[in-house]
Amino acid sequence: MKVNCSHTELRKVTELKVHEHSPYIHSRSQIEILTKIIKANGWRNCIVVSARDNFTIVKGRLLYETAMSNGWSEVPVEYQEYDSLTDEMADMIADNRVTSMSQIDDFALTDVIEKINSLGGELGNTGYDQNLLDKIIGQYDDDMMLGGEVEFEIDEDESGIKTVKLIYDEADYREFAKIITKVCEDTDTVPSQLIYNSVLKAYHEDSGS
Repeated sequence: MKVNCSHTELRKVTELKVHEHSPYIHSRSQIEILTKIIKANGWRNCIVVSARDNFTIVKGRLLYETAMSNGWSEVPVEYQEYDSLTDEMADMIADNRVTSMSQIDDFALTDVIEKINSLGGELGNTGYDQNLLDKIIGQYDDDMMLGGEVEFEIDEDESGIKTVKLIYDEADYREFAKIITKVCEDTDTVPSQLIYNSVLKAYHEDSGS
């Protein structure tokens, strides 16, 4: 496997071990997605190993589990010194915590995926499944049709949470529910612009506007 990231050395996977205090659990789908990305792009990140023993993984457990799952013999690693075990564990937690706090700009995400597609890039290497990618770049199902009129009700509560309510009559609500179900099928989270685009496209197709 090609290594495209900075690293100290290549280590045998069997020489490493998961940190005994690691709280992270990775799903089969995460491993499958990362497998595809590494096979396509090579190693773009290395596994961080504690210099106190030269085999305990501080950061990169998913990389390690992906390598183990695929039977890859070697992985790129770098060693880091920590003043104490508590500093080591804190860094392990902080690395994942900061990443989990990031938010996605829906419009920017759609733009960059469409740009990759227009340039002939491999969209599968983004980590998104094909069903969601098809919807993001506008390849909607032919039967997504929505007629009638919709009212909007916008609100913001004391906590600052903003909501937009779409108000339909019963018949149009049922059609709208079908559309949202199609968009969200097999997907845990969906960019809000994707939902907006699907509804807008379906409405304009049916109304002829």
